[in-house]
Amino acid sequence: MRISSNRYGAGYNAPRKEGVVRTLVVVLVVGAAFAGWAGDRLPLGVGMQFTVPAVFGVSARYWVTDSVGVEGDVFLFSTTGDLWGIAGGRALLRVAQAELAGFYIAGGGSVYFPERATAASLCGGIDLALPFAPSLVWNVEFGFVWHREAGFGMAFGTGIHFYFDR
Repeated sequence: MRISSNRYGAGYNAPRKEGVVRTLVVVLVVGAAFAGWAGDRLPLGVGMQFTVPAVFGVSARYWVTDSVGVEGDVFLFSTTGDLWGIAGGRALLRVAQAELAGFYIAGGGSVYFPERATAASLCGGIDLALPFAPSLVWNVEFGFVWHREAGFGMAFGTGIHFYFDR
């Protein structure tokens, strides 16, 4: 924690951004792992997500209901002792669902390390359960991103998640 002052000059402990994001990702992933033990299929998917430039890395998706979900993503690596990467979280809202395909909206934020730059994204996504492997769900996303240093732009990406059966 670092000591900061508010507008009245009094000191307080301000949490660092990376601590807040780390806590958010842990809460999303752990909550997803323990919250969905009802029904025949666990609505937890683990895989990778790559939506440039705001979201990429190892991903965990959990559908709280048939239409509302959460996602946590993390990608970290270290070179010569420096930590580099990204951590983020998103909310997912399913708009339409067919037998093997669905459309959803995803929005959230990310923090880049070590510079602590932030990004926010809002995307639409199409997910497709593969007919030859129904536990694998492939998705394609498209939308917009705002990066603190780069400004406003387009986002596009893909991912694949394995959903666990009981």
